[in-house]
Amino acid sequence: MLLGLSGQNKDMDVSYEAVNGSDAGDGGVPHGALLARLAETMWEGDREATAAARAAVVDAAGADVMVDAVAVSANFHMMTRVADGTGTPLDPGTYDMSAPVREACDLNGFVSRRDPQGDRQTAQGASS
Repeated sequence: MLLGLSGQNKDMDVSYEAVNGSDAGDGGVPHGALLARLAETMWEGDREATAAARAAVVDAAGADVMVDAVAVSANFHMMTRVADGTGTPLDPGTYDMSAPVREACDLNGFVSRRDPQGDRQTAQGASS
């Protein structure tokens, strides 16, 4: 959601094709494919591939961009873990607004995908 909103704020035409892999394009983001590959290598656990991806981003965009990209990726990973661990649901506005993005990125198929709003509606229906 934030990528799309920040893209609109900067009059950029961003898209979500790069979300599911670095082979899918750059998403309209400068150096997007390199940044996506860096994020992939971070979570694949291959230190050599991650070092190569970091070097490629530094060569193409500079050290500041690489550091920012790693920090953003780590923060998103952390926020998801905290939300999953505590059972924090999306608020209804974010849930509704994110539906097209979740669909476009095929996020609804992830094992960790949660539907707390649906669960809440089911629980409310059972108690009525």
